[in-house]
Amino acid sequence: MFCLFRNSKIAYPLNLWVLFISIAPVFYWLYFTLVEKDFLHNFVNGKTLFVDLLLGLPVVLIFAVVIYAMVFWVLKLIVILLWPSQIVPLKPLEPEDGELDPELGEDYWMKAPESSELLDEEQSQTASEQDKKKTQAQDTPKTHD
Repeated sequence: MFCLFRNSKIAYPLNLWVLFISIAPVFYWLYFTLVEKDFLHNFVNGKTLFVDLLLGLPVVLIFAVVIYAMVFWVLKLIVILLWPSQIVPLKPLEPEDGELDPELGEDYWMKAPESSELLDEEQSQTASEQDKKKTQAQDTPKTHD
């Protein structure tokens, strides 16, 4: 389902409705934050603090994008679940033929990477050394003076 969600789009007449429904909460959010909370009025009158401009305005605008994405993805999920005939799969960007890259040769795909083998050997050696130290520490009697 994730593949269908990611690699598809909503069919033409319905995608406009989903777009307009997704934009409506964004306009309400911007109206609420800029007009009802007097941000725009304070900005025009010069009463806006530098912190409000530096931190508040970017957060308001970024949250508008988050609201749009959230509503659009929920509506797309609803369309996928309830009306799957309105989902159009996207065409792949590159044709996938399922063949391996011939430039690398046949032996390339059969051998394991050398760096991972070296790392595995080093890790096993350090682990065995640590085990030896632990057993030696446990075997030696401790004297309390």
